[in-house]
Amino acid sequence: MNILRRLREQAKDYDCSVCGANHARSEIRLLGRLEAAWIVRVTCSRCETSIKLLVYADRERVALAPPSERQLRSQRPAISLDDILDAHEFLEHFEGDARSLFTVKGKAVGSTEA
Repeated sequence: MNILRRLREQAKDYDCSVCGANHARSEIRLLGRLEAAWIVRVTCSRCETSIKLLVYADRERVALAPPSERQLRSQRPAISLDDILDAHEFLEHFEGDARSLFTVKGKAVGSTEA
């Protein structure tokens, strides 16, 4: 199946995270391909917010999330204004560099040290 056609069919199941408009009428543009994945830009038809997605597919057909996974994602709470304010307040009083900010249990995230 054509990836762009499949994405347009699936767009009606998703809403813009900024304005809440359904993506059924949003612009969907393929930007490129990386092995078994496509880079896609979706631009909201209402607020014109653009997002980039990495859509994975197998060789035979597009492998999009089954409805059960989509429902789980949509049930997750969005980041609230309080979450953003808490993060801002934490960073405002944080004393350290970026490496110490992203340290997990004594090891920097993404570190290649043994």
